[in-house]
Amino acid sequence: MAADSESRYRLPRTVVPSRYDLVLEPDLGAATFSGVVDVVVRVSEPVTEVVLNSLDLEIDPGWLSSNGRRVEVQEVRFDEEAQRAHLELQAPAEPGDWTLHLDFRGTLNDKLVGFYRSTYQDGDRRPSVIATTHFEATDARRAFPCWDEPDLKAVFGVTLVVGDGLSAISNGPEVEREQLDGRARVRFADTMPMSTYLVAFVVGKLELTEPLEVDGVPTRVVHPPGKGDLTAFALDVGAHSLRFYGEYYGIAYPDRKVDHVAIPDFGGGAMENLGCIIYRESALLIDPDKATIDEERDVAETVAHELAHMWFGDLVTMRWWNGIWLNEAFATFMSQLAVDDYRPDWEVWNLYARYKTHALDVDSLDSTRSIEYPVHSPNDANGMFDTLTYLKGGAILRMLEQYLGADRFRDGIRRYLARHAHGNTETHDLWDALEEETGEPVRRIMDAWIFQGGHPLITVSAEDGAVRFAQRRFLQSGGEDPTTWPTPMLVRQTAGGRTHTDTVLVEAGGTTVPLLGPDAVVIANAGGHSFVRTLYDDELQGRLMGVLTSELSALERYGLVDDAWAAVWAGSASAASFLRLAEGFSDETDVPTWQLILTGLGWFDRFVEGEHRERLREFVRTLVRPGLQRLGWEERGGEPDLTRLLRGELLRSLAVLGRDPEAQAQARELELEATSGEHVDAHLAAAAVHIVATIGGSDEYERYRDSAKSLPTPQEQLRYLYALAAFPEPGLMDRTLEACLSDDVRTQDAPYLLARALMNRDLGERVWAFVRDHWEEETGRYPESSIIGLASCVRFLTSPAAEADVAAFFAEHEIPQAKLTLQQTLERQRNAVAFRKRVTPELEAYFSSS
Repeated sequence: MAADSESRYRLPRTVVPSRYDLVLEPDLGAATFSGVVDVVVRVSEPVTEVVLNSLDLEIDPGWLSSNGRRVEVQEVRFDEEAQRAHLELQAPAEPGDWTLHLDFRGTLNDKLVGFYRSTYQDGDRRPSVIATTHFEATDARRAFPCWDEPDLKAVFGVTLVVGDGLSAISNGPEVEREQLDGRARVRFADTMPMSTYLVAFVVGKLELTEPLEVDGVPTRVVHPPGKGDLTAFALDVGAHSLRFYGEYYGIAYPDRKVDHVAIPDFGGGAMENLGCIIYRESALLIDPDKATIDEERDVAETVAHELAHMWFGDLVTMRWWNGIWLNEAFATFMSQLAVDDYRPDWEVWNLYARYKTHALDVDSLDSTRSIEYPVHSPNDANGMFDTLTYLKGGAILRMLEQYLGADRFRDGIRRYLARHAHGNTETHDLWDALEEETGEPVRRIMDAWIFQGGHPLITVSAEDGAVRFAQRRFLQSGGEDPTTWPTPMLVRQTAGGRTHTDTVLVEAGGTTVPLLGPDAVVIANAGGHSFVRTLYDDELQGRLMGVLTSELSALERYGLVDDAWAAVWAGSASAASFLRLAEGFSDETDVPTWQLILTGLGWFDRFVEGEHRERLREFVRTLVRPGLQRLGWEERGGEPDLTRLLRGELLRSLAVLGRDPEAQAQARELELEATSGEHVDAHLAAAAVHIVATIGGSDEYERYRDSAKSLPTPQEQLRYLYALAAFPEPGLMDRTLEACLSDDVRTQDAPYLLARALMNRDLGERVWAFVRDHWEEETGRYPESSIIGLASCVRFLTSPAAEADVAAFFAEHEIPQAKLTLQQTLERQRNAVAFRKRVTPELEAYFSSS
């Protein structure tokens, strides 16, 4: 079966490209384009046909030419399922170098893939069209006939023919512009050899910042008109990241320029096209004075992530799509390093812990997958872009870096990039370079983590003067599984005023380290960077709880809470135990730890009713209010950003989970002040937007609909748009649902608005009925990559009836580009239904007796 699939979707290697000369002319008004491509190819054996990739294109019969010889293409046959064009030749082409000439035409689609349309309203509220691209994983074939596989690298010479007054951007810098009749012919410098999925071109009425020179590399932000005031932050973080990576990798930026291009309609967050990185506006354009840390950090991490790819992905590229996880995981890891260097006060590795928790949750499912797995079809490739690829992948790289040491890890990366520059690799090539550099068994360790799904629960016990570590697989279901991993960990002990840290590798049979003293405090997973759950024996757990603030870092405290919550989900700990644990963190100052505690309380709030729910609200008020009073209800000059972030989180929880009247009244005032132009701290403003929605009516709803379109920054617009999902009145929710199928909400945003609506505690099942009944329209309207994001929030529907309905529906309606993620989503919903059934009586008993 695998061989059949491979032959079905992998191109023959009898004819392979080395250079494309591509001329494209988009017609923005007609939403069409025409093109000519001349491809220098090497023929390795006599052929009577040339097979390449093509989808949704019309191709005229062309020819092959070489040294005065010419072989005509007599027929073009399309295989739509395999997304191929077969060019049948009039005579055999003999081995050697040839040039393939083809003329073709296509449509600027509205799918946000391939060569597509993005629209915005100009200053006079007239529609304006941008033609732009998104090719990863396999959509370059929608824009021009090509060998659309990552190992078939080639040089690209791109020329765009565009209407007068339009900007034209591509991978290389502009080197020539020729005026035609009402048009301009713009030629760009040749690229370095690269894969087709990295080719990019953008045409439209756009503005460009002045170039900022970064170690000789000009970098700009390209954006729709009138948004130049939102570009400075991205330029700054981009410049910092370029310098950071050049030093870290030991290799200068591998091409000639970097353009960061903001597009109104973009299916993902951003795309690492060489020298022409394309973003959705909210991932690039920002006013730091009006943004929360999370919003600022999202832009910073996105810019840093895409720039990391210029080396790791663009310069050195995976051989096939099974290796895409390493591209994305490494860029995720590197973006944290770069942003941590840019803004150490943000403590980004603490904030990344929330991402790691999400990955651990998915990876504890029976339906998890190995990080790397066989990829055959385009849908298989698209399915790789998920939580496990980005977040688990990034987390295990951090685990490895901490185990090897940051300097040795970096030196291994330098060895890998220098050895494979401009080439293609398999995953093991990186492990081999790291192993050569460090002498550690990197390949054996990482193969276990890459080719096996899941992760271990590390049990920690004190026995006979030693600390004993053992492992078993952690599963939410509580099932048994013999899988083990060579698990790198740091272990810190304190006793008698002494501190000692061991670097250990917990093998299948476990390991031990000497106990530092009879009363030693043992912190397994010191630093919190290993991708594991931990379970201490009662004695060691008790010692930890006695020194939470004096001996444990914020990440280590977070890990304790995270592991405790996972145990409640798995049924090995009670809901009451988590409530008692939460009470011990009332003086906590770490934002992610608070967020995790409040997430758990938010789940409990979904399950209790009446008097029990009121008692839970009282619990929340008692827990949260003292922390908010310590911080103060208003911003104080000169305080750290993380303090401002925590204030917003506590206000939100006090008002929404605690239903505190004073917090709700404060939120109403803040929201009105912010929309009237008064200065309000962004964290309080963002919290207030959500709070008011949860208690708002039709008047607030109308203002929110207007604010989602009229506010000056993308972040503010999205706050108001997504808050529409929180309004409690059914009639208002119905209006939001209908808007998601109209031009009122961009197709890039509508799936995520619907997903948030599914999370509405009281109206989620109503939303599901709408999603279910309009599925064909939704899947035809929204970007394919976003459909699983919409479906993923069915896990918040926890009634048995809803679970049965969802399961029956998806048994008949697959999501081909996300089959494995859909299985995980359905398992998560089943687990949530079981969780509700198990913990509801526990909560009722706890709040009846407390």
